[in-house]
Amino acid sequence: METGKTGKYLKYAIGEIVLVVIGILIALSINNWNEQLKIQDTEISTLKELNSALEISKQNLISLVNNNKRWQSYNYKIKDYLKNKKVYDSTLDICFGTYYWTGKAQLTTAAYDQLKNDGLDLITNNTLRKELIYVFEDFFGQIKNEHEQWEKDYLANVIYPNHVKFFQKYFPDSPNEYFDEYAKPINYNALLNDTKFLNIISENISLRNYSITFKEQLIVKIDSLNAQIKNEIIKLND
Repeated sequence: METGKTGKYLKYAIGEIVLVVIGILIALSINNWNEQLKIQDTEISTLKELNSALEISKQNLISLVNNNKRWQSYNYKIKDYLKNKKVYDSTLDICFGTYYWTGKAQLTTAAYDQLKNDGLDLITNNTLRKELIYVFEDFFGQIKNEHEQWEKDYLANVIYPNHVKFFQKYFPDSPNEYFDEYAKPINYNALLNDTKFLNIISENISLRNYSITFKEQLIVKIDSLNAQIKNEIIKLND
């Protein structure tokens, strides 16, 4: 103070304070950047898991659609024979043994369930997030409900009570490549004139056509969604 150096000391002190503040801001910025990188890495990892889960589900759906088309062909063959009063032949046995079969779609949802637990906002792309919700909640949910309705209501209450009335199951020495079952009609002539059974076959055909179409739409939807996921991963990695 006495030597007139007050101004220099104030400037020095202010400079020190500014440097400390800048240092703190830089440290916070680096910390925030590192945290953002961690979140981004988690998002990328989650997207890869979702991509893998969707691909597994797609392959299972393709297999199920192929099985449904084979079982559907059995229904069409039975309907043709019954409507046109064709003479019975043993090639019908595999049709009678398996016409009512259905398979459960093995849909892999663990990655999506984990995302819901972690928070859907982890997916920063709003459009992609909405598509994920649409596929996993709506499409997958509808397929699950469809299978439960077939198993619990239609199969148990409509098909099977009539099936055991008309057919006797048997097991050939050499099973077919798909392990479909075989059954012989107890009275084929009576079956030819049973309108209720013919109606059941027609209903099977209608339900299967819807089921096959819906699953094929989901397969296309999964391909589109996985393309979006892959593009988002590339974008996040840039």
